[in-house]
Amino acid sequence: MSEEFEEISFDEEEEEEEKVIETEIKSKTPAKTKTPAGKKISVYFQSTIGPSPKQEKLVVATDAPISDIKYTVSQIFGLPPDEFHLSHAGRTCDNDDVLENYGVEDGDTVLLIPVSTAG
Repeated sequence: MSEEFEEISFDEEEEEEEKVIETEIKSKTPAKTKTPAGKKISVYFQSTIGPSPKQEKLVVATDAPISDIKYTVSQIFGLPPDEFHLSHAGRTCDNDDVLENYGVEDGDTVLLIPVSTAG
């Protein structure tokens, strides 16, 4: 009984494996929603809303948009993001700005202050 064997080149097989790996690694997350690559700092977020103050420590990127930080903080504190502002050193943070523009440093506290309803 005669069996025929096919000669396999190991170089070609390795190249095929590399191609498969390259296609599997591609990210499906849009670039604009990825975490900012800025310097990371620990910041305390303290709520002034409600009967008892609550404080949480988060690690955030200094170049993170305020709107993204507000969304994350809103999930932690259980508050709608449109019902509070973030404030640091007496300055209210603008949603369209980034954290580093307010001089927030590692270990600082950022306050959640209610949106004024007085008219």
